[in-house]
Amino acid sequence: MKAEHVNPFIVAVCKIIKDMCMLDLQIGKPVMKGNGYESENSLIRLGLFGDLAGEVVLNLDHVTALGIVSKMVMMPVDTIDELGQSAISELGNMIAGNAATIFANSSTIIDITPPTYCLGSEYDGGGRQFLSVPFSSEVGDLSIDVFIEE
Repeated sequence: MKAEHVNPFIVAVCKIIKDMCMLDLQIGKPVMKGNGYESENSLIRLGLFGDLAGEVVLNLDHVTALGIVSKMVMMPVDTIDELGQSAISELGNMIAGNAATIFANSSTIIDITPPTYCLGSEYDGGGRQFLSVPFSSEVGDLSIDVFIEE
């Protein structure tokens, strides 16, 4: 996987989390991983097509999802209900738009599907391997998992 295919998502995640949640992210070491997620994790799936095809998954640990939704709605939440799912989906939408703009500025034209929210227990990645870029923050851990068809 090429860095120029992953970096726009890293930049977008850091920018949007900072702008919307006032959180600084610390990036960890990227690793290859399979398609399994913790059952309670909140996932946002984004499909890619155009000059690049594949899938990107924003993976939020359950505690992290609660912290991010709390920051977005500016009040404590203790469950990821419809409002929380909508907030996380909108975060995915903003990340997708930001990444698409970064790609376009480097003459790579992609379309990104609308975000789809699901729990880790509901995810079926078809056995694909993703490049997983982990992040940590004061509210917990998350990752951006990228699969680009070569």
